[in-house]
Amino acid sequence: MNNKNIHGAIIDVASEGSFSMLFNSDCLFFEGHFPNNPVVPGVLLLDTIYDNLLKIIGVDISGIDNARFYKTVLPNEKVTVKINNQLDKIICTVKSDTGKVLKASYIKEK
Repeated sequence: MNNKNIHGAIIDVASEGSFSMLFNSDCLFFEGHFPNNPVVPGVLLLDTIYDNLLKIIGVDISGIDNARFYKTVLPNEKVTVKINNQLDKIICTVKSDTGKVLKASYIKEK
């Protein structure tokens, strides 16, 4: 199922364990982030993952306890988010065709 989120990302949910994201080059934030060298802002990656965790898993998230960025995401680059749903947190690993992009731990609300 494809849908667009508020940031303009095209989301394709594969299962409860993964989904993909693609930010088209026509997304407005690319104009300022960064001119002549556009990349997807890390905060938008984290927020898009958060939104989809709420929809897919249906748990409340109280915060992020760890986020590590390995490489940038470019316009029109598809990334896949793998969800590891643990007892007290959800660990998300994001990869593109060229390797690991991001690993983030979302804390479940108690």
